Amino acid sequence: MPVALTKGLNNKCADCGIAVYPLEIAYEISGSYIDYIKHVPGQITILLCSGCRERILQNLHSDQGDAILKRKELEREGAKHTVPQLDIEDPDLSEIDFRTPDNTGTGM
Repeated sequence: MPVALTKGLNNKCADCGIAVYPLEIAYEISGSYIDYIKHVPGQITILLCSGCRERILQNLHSDQGDAILKRKELEREGAKHTVPQLDIEDPDLSEIDFRTPDNTGTGM
């Protein structure tokens, strides 16, 4: 019987993590990215459910002043979502040249 419950649930929302049926995928974003924490480029495809699509679109279309007020509110509350800090003692980061994504200084 569990097979019937999971049949077709091969995708998940990249934001909230809920399993979605193909017809429930509301947004798909595909392309290049740069991970500014690990300083590596790559390719990615992100799927979003309708709820996360709406929330993200609202955030994208909101006024920058609202974004600043939201950040100040989070900082006042001692938010857990603060800007990540790089651990410069991390051995995985010690050999990285942070000048360019390809670590060569050429930008290619």
